[in-house]
Amino acid sequence: LGLSRFVCIRMRWSIIAAAAWLPVLVESSTGGSKKCRGSYAAPVVNLCSDHWPDAKSTRIWMVVFYTSWCGHCRALEPKFKELGKLLKNDKNIGIGAVDCDIDRATCSKYGVSGFPALKAIIAGKGKSYNGARETEPMKAWITGIAANRGTKGGSAKCAVGLFKSRVKDAVVPLCEEHFPDEKAKNEWLVVFYNSKDSAELKEVADRVAVDLGNDPPDMSKALKKPKKKRERLENLSEKYDFTVNLPNKGPFGMDALAKVGAVCCDCNEDAAAFCASSLRVGEDDFPAPQVFWVSKGQRELLKNLPLNPLSASSLVQLAVQKLGFQRSDRSEL
Repeated sequence: LGLSRFVCIRMRWSIIAAAAWLPVLVESSTGGSKKCRGSYAAPVVNLCSDHWPDAKSTRIWMVVFYTSWCGHCRALEPKFKELGKLLKNDKNIGIGAVDCDIDRATCSKYGVSGFPALKAIIAGKGKSYNGARETEPMKAWITGIAANRGTKGGSAKCAVGLFKSRVKDAVVPLCEEHFPDEKAKNEWLVVFYNSKDSAELKEVADRVAVDLGNDPPDMSKALKKPKKKRERLENLSEKYDFTVNLPNKGPFGMDALAKVGAVCCDCNEDAAAFCASSLRVGEDDFPAPQVFWVSKGQRELLKNLPLNPLSASSLVQLAVQKLGFQRSDRSEL
């Protein structure tokens, strides 16, 4: 009898606990999407990978990427909800939110590692917002983008910054509209920098790009010197005095080991917003210059890389490590 009573009491408290949680679970699933969980409610739509504005979407979306532990996210929430109310009848604009504790894959896909992050999602592509976290400035920004939508003109052009010459510079100028994603064939080293940074940074980045097998896009074919990947790795090992761990055969092919790109953070407002978003990790902001390793759309900020000064040797060796050809007994850079 005592055991039965204990089981009944325990079951009773389990039912009460479940009932207490039920409103929270129901509330977390509201917001215009039955597929996505989140803390927002209609008219803000909880978004996730299963319910996301892709390339076919006819609406422009203003999306906040947030976490439950972020104080700045909680401070933004009432202002973002007000934005949703103001624009709920606008058929051209959607207001959405992604809980990055729940949907890390989507947040990672858009390069979000600091919170809160605000982006316009246009046909599946992200465009970072770096203005005031107030309702009216956010409204003015997203309605301005919606009004200017449709000005197509070929592929997006990124600010070239320090890398102006297509004949001499092997580094690829990048920006948010033109950045390696999960479909990218190559791995990338990407430098985020300011145009006032020293010419030495430019020289180092170009040297690394060439070392890894990249040529300036308009370089004369007569000057290009194709090289097998295995031979290139062996040459880099000798040049920079480190050991490589190569398989018995291969790697095969003569294309670049990795691409090298650069984002000019102070060349225009869009670039500044992209850098501010990309260089925020958690609630900490990192100053340019910084270097990322990008593989299949996944971005890793290389926090331990010596930046003062940035050296070709450390960058090349780090790239070789990331590619899996550096012996594991080497000390971390």
